[in-house]
Amino acid sequence: MSQPFLARLTPVRIAWIALAVIAAFLLALIVAVGVGAFIAQKELRAAVPLVAKMQSQFGSDDRAALAASVDSLQQHASAARGAADTPLWWVAEQAPFVGSTLHAVRSSTIAVDELASGVLPVLSDVDPAVLKPQGGAFDVAALSQLAEPVSTAAVAGEQAADALHGVNAAELPGALQQPISQLVGAVTALQPALSRAAEVMPVLPAMMGQDGPQDYLLLVQNNAEARGTGGIPASVVMLRFDAGKLSIAAQATSRDFTNKRATPIMPLDPEVVKLFDDKVGRYSQDITSTPDFALSAELAKQFWTESFGTPVNGVISIDPVMLSYILEATGPITLATGDELTSSDAVKILLSDVYARYPKNADQDAFFSSAAVEVFDAVSSGDFSPVPFAGAVVKAVDEHRVLFHSFDENVESAFAGSRLLGPLPATDDPATPTLGVFVNDLTEGKLSYYTWMSAEVQVNRCAALPTYTTVVTFVNGVDRATSDGLVDYVDGARHYDKGTIGTDLQFYGPSGSTFVGAALDGVDVSITTGEHLGRPVGRMWVVNPPQFVHTLAVQFQGTADDGDDVAIVHTPMVNPVNTTVVEVPCS
Repeated sequence: MSQPFLARLTPVRIAWIALAVIAAFLLALIVAVGVGAFIAQKELRAAVPLVAKMQSQFGSDDRAALAASVDSLQQHASAARGAADTPLWWVAEQAPFVGSTLHAVRSSTIAVDELASGVLPVLSDVDPAVLKPQGGAFDVAALSQLAEPVSTAAVAGEQAADALHGVNAAELPGALQQPISQLVGAVTALQPALSRAAEVMPVLPAMMGQDGPQDYLLLVQNNAEARGTGGIPASVVMLRFDAGKLSIAAQATSRDFTNKRATPIMPLDPEVVKLFDDKVGRYSQDITSTPDFALSAELAKQFWTESFGTPVNGVISIDPVMLSYILEATGPITLATGDELTSSDAVKILLSDVYARYPKNADQDAFFSSAAVEVFDAVSSGDFSPVPFAGAVVKAVDEHRVLFHSFDENVESAFAGSRLLGPLPATDDPATPTLGVFVNDLTEGKLSYYTWMSAEVQVNRCAALPTYTTVVTFVNGVDRATSDGLVDYVDGARHYDKGTIGTDLQFYGPSGSTFVGAALDGVDVSITTGEHLGRPVGRMWVVNPPQFVHTLAVQFQGTADDGDDVAIVHTPMVNPVNTTVVEVPCS
């Protein structure tokens, strides 16, 4: 460069040149990002609906259509990510006002691409037939081969979830708000399931008897007589897995165990006794009273071993409501009695009609035994579509109607954090303080079929430490005319007047919280308190005459570390339980 030119570079000219360079860069940046945004938005709008479409295609037999959707999704996802996931785009994200929108768009393209390239191709390659039994047996070898691809899909799913973390659809352009909201919902549902499957797959063959028979006690909890995790386990089935083949090894009822014991069948934590009484260990019907399913499983094992002497590798729990979901996938089944169970009437037949039809306990046991065999045959035959079946199971798991405990430490650890282990997490995630309400019927009948419950958590953050007030509305829905017509087995008026329901409720606070107080129908009351599962617990007892409503409230004080995502879990009842979490306004 010549000296005369340099001599002419006055400070003013240098400033103008610098401004011109900056302006040129900004113009290039705006053009590049603008073109990229147009492409990314166009491709995202085409890609996201394909994700929803593929969810239904997984349940069909048209694998060619599914493969075509995967290919199309990959093309759109790759184009969207290529347009947005660039250094210039990242620079533009640092700008005020538009930066958060650009970040949300780029993150969405990464998530869609991870799904398209790492998750959905793996899942689409899985033959659905592998996921269900054929002739009463699972193909354990084929299931073993799924461990590696499922692990790969889980990593991609986690990357998609990480990309979407913190993305607010409201910050996106209007045309993208709905599809990206759908994407966030799909990833939120898929990623935890993939992570859990990746952890379980390595131990699944052993659970299915690859290395020798595995015996699992199946407790069918009867919600018509409520207990903490559902109802009394009056029907018990021993399921056996042997080299993938599933069979019924034995069946029993509560009458096959030694009940009315003077002392519990095993030592109990004093806090459990204080909150639930020692009947938890003295009656087999009461082993499911607490939300600690590991304790329930150990008690079930003790009762079974004492009466039958055969080994128990694990314990599974389900309820009739879960069976009604399964019947949506398998279709109706016909019992030996001639009754047909369908998804719409199974709960009514199993939890109400059977008692009116068969007043004698032995006849009821025979009916339930027949139902268990027929449902087992329908499931073990594999004559159903696996995706709707899996959807039914997932729905039941989400409602805590399916529980599992293994006495093998490796298997149990593979399920760590799963809802299958029990309704309350061992320790709350700091971001998600969790409260619980658990119901135990004291009527010694089957009147829980007529009860309704709702639960609301009122969160007050107006002081230095948050408080959580769980408000339960508990309703006896039976009327006098109906109660007068009920057979003695349903309502024998053993402890209360006919139609009256006595109920024991246990309120659990979040991990690290402390009990504050309780109220019944708006009046402060003293209640029994204790600690269980590392949480404070309040125990309340109420009596509801026919058509009577009680309102119970228990308050806990949280910690400064508690997050905003408050959750509540509860006993899975016969009738739906409406739950809400509300923030108390400060004034």
